[in-house]
Amino acid sequence: MSRPPTNDVPPAWPGPTAAGLPAPPSLPRYTLPLAFGLQAVVSAGDGLVLIALASRVYQGSHTSWAVAAVFLAVTIPITALAPLAGLLLDRLPPRPELVAAAAGQAVVALALTQVAGIGPVLALATGFGVCAAVLQPGLGAIVPRLVGPAGDASQPDQAGRAAQARRARITRANGYLQAATWGGFTLGPLLAAALVAAGGTGLALVGVAAIYALGTLGLCVLPLAPPDPPAGQADTGRGGLASQLSAGLRFLRQDVDAGLLVLVVGVMVVFANMAVVAEVAFAESVLRAGPTGYSMLVAAWSIGMLAGTLAGGRLPERRLALATLVGTLATGAGVALAGTAAVLWQAAAAYAFGGLANGLEVVATRSFLNHRAPPQVAGRVFAVYSGVLFGAASLGMAAAGGLLGSLNPRVVLFLAGGGGLVAAGVGALFYARRHFRVARSPRPQPVPDPAAPAVTAPSEEAPQGTGSSEEASQGTGSSEEASHETAPPEETPDLTASLERASQLTEPSERAPHPTEPSERAPHPTAPAATAPPLDRSAGRPQLSPASGGRPPTAPPPRADRE
Repeated sequence: MSRPPTNDVPPAWPGPTAAGLPAPPSLPRYTLPLAFGLQAVVSAGDGLVLIALASRVYQGSHTSWAVAAVFLAVTIPITALAPLAGLLLDRLPPRPELVAAAAGQAVVALALTQVAGIGPVLALATGFGVCAAVLQPGLGAIVPRLVGPAGDASQPDQAGRAAQARRARITRANGYLQAATWGGFTLGPLLAAALVAAGGTGLALVGVAAIYALGTLGLCVLPLAPPDPPAGQADTGRGGLASQLSAGLRFLRQDVDAGLLVLVVGVMVVFANMAVVAEVAFAESVLRAGPTGYSMLVAAWSIGMLAGTLAGGRLPERRLALATLVGTLATGAGVALAGTAAVLWQAAAAYAFGGLANGLEVVATRSFLNHRAPPQVAGRVFAVYSGVLFGAASLGMAAAGGLLGSLNPRVVLFLAGGGGLVAAGVGALFYARRHFRVARSPRPQPVPDPAAPAVTAPSEEAPQGTGSSEEASQGTGSSEEASHETAPPEETPDLTASLERASQLTEPSERAPHPTEPSERAPHPTAPAATAPPLDRSAGRPQLSPASGGRPPTAPPPRADRE
């Protein structure tokens, strides 16, 4: 067997295609299976490390605030460092950064085996968050490079079909990658239980280091297609450092649909992670199901997530935004329905439904951002997205901790589900109103040029004048002015009809054709030469940005990516 390529540029297919054209470069067949396996391995390490860290600090302090501090030590750096991590991902090759981040987590895990006490453990746990700030958005931004390169723009027809097929493969790959994420994250706690029982938290942390070392080796040999060429006039923030750091946020503000989806999902994550904290007390004290009942709720949500992510990979591109909004709405409904349950199986069924919807939403949102974000800002866009998710998860858990001191867990579940429903409903309303206005907006009409000669319909005497002029032209060889009068009268209505058709075909974002702009129709042989200077077709034509729609977890995922 030949050694797999280790550079970012895959080997090209030898020979021409069936159509006789050179074939585009191709990725090895094992690329996506290797990526799915790596995602599962890294996610298993995420689930294992949190259990190991929580157990280690609780054994040394026996306080719940120390456990909460471990989670915050991991999630806060992901949110705080999102702009810087995104800039690094956009400016540097992604492979060395991802390899360094995974290797850094392995080193931190080994260092944790040598320290004791809450302070040193929390300090090193922050190192996991710093590495996750790069690894989490990086794994999302490279998905287009895992499915193959973009098509050849020199062949428009073939490139269009190839691009459409490639975008479908990106959505499908996101579905399988998120399924691998939740499969690995479910396996991680099981590994933690076995390793802690066998050798304590020290052995569990050694297992974490081994898992991340395996992920590092896999990332070293993972083939990546060449990056897509820059698309459009995306605002990459080439001014100062602050402008470059905020380019991802500016893109989400300019692309209204992408920004709306990230905002709605972020609000939903706040409420969904309130349920993460409340469901423990709900299963044990309200349903009287004990730890087994809590495990069944988590398992039901995870099974639903697996099914939802696999189904989400089949979503058509035009339905991704709608799937995000509907999935967010259904996720809130699932949590609220669980709050009405009288017995465990009812709550588990509601959680399975909520997990299914959450899986669809995760795949739809990530695929939508993959399709809309230009390559030159994709890392910063996914860094903002990851920062929003983990920041919202931290906020939701903190809010639930305060509410559970005075409210029944069932009430907290109602609040969590109802908040998700409201967030999704408001987002869907804004989305529908915006697209309804775009669909009903009037198309621009051509604006006549005062300096141009008026185009008028022929008078009733025109046929008589035309006949005499034709005789004069044939008899005496009339001048150019006479030949102008001999132009057939039916040509003028054709010119007007051409302009009307062009104005109807003009998109709202483009410049309407000027009445005096030359027509694509060949001029009549007797028509006079144009006296006005030719118009510059490039002048005044607006540049379409990717935001207009023309373009088209190293740290464990919070519960709405659940998450």
